[in-house]
Amino acid sequence: MRLLVVEDEPQLRRELVALFERHGYLVDAVETVFDAVEHGMSMAYDCIVLDYMLPDGDGIEALTQLREAGCPTPILMLTVKNDPKDRVFGLNKGADDYLGKPFHPDELLARVGALVRRTPSLSDEEVLTHGKATLRTKSRSLEYEGRTLELTSKEFALMEALMRHKHQLMTRDQLIAKVWGPDAEVADSALDTYIYFLRRKCANIGWKNAIVTVRGRGYALQPEGE
Repeated sequence: MRLLVVEDEPQLRRELVALFERHGYLVDAVETVFDAVEHGMSMAYDCIVLDYMLPDGDGIEALTQLREAGCPTPILMLTVKNDPKDRVFGLNKGADDYLGKPFHPDELLARVGALVRRTPSLSDEEVLTHGKATLRTKSRSLEYEGRTLELTSKEFALMEALMRHKHQLMTRDQLIAKVWGPDAEVADSALDTYIYFLRRKCANIGWKNAIVTVRGRGYALQPEGE
């Protein structure tokens, strides 16, 4: 199962990511309304854990935008604003559950698990495509013209980020945040190394020049049809 955690406090964000990953979830973590909406609209998640207070607005703004755009993903609001009127307001705006801070980790896990069980899994069946290439999120495999490639966790995260943004350039900082996490301190050489490994693996199954370097800016997938 794949979760999106939206929390602007760095320590709590790291703790939430670690908690969910220990229990087998794949987790992406962001800290703003803008990123919450951008990620949520990918429909790539089985549940979104959404903080109420965010630096560029509040979680209700993100919740409203996602629901108005037709995003069906279950959303759990996680917040210090825990008065009954706040809970009612959030639920009426489209939240599926509401948990106040401070909270017990087991209760959070149970509530997220309950939301996920009610909804058919998206990530278990998701297939991303780009031209002749197919990325399967359950098996973490890449297929190209009938040949299949198994990817490591970081190679998969890197290819998934590029696939989900296949019509745009991904900066180095964006890719590092997607693969290692928004608070990770990672040398540029680490990203270059994984790009090299992934390119070589793609070439081995016939997808040559799969990843294009835009010097000084970042990386993108080779345009479809080339």
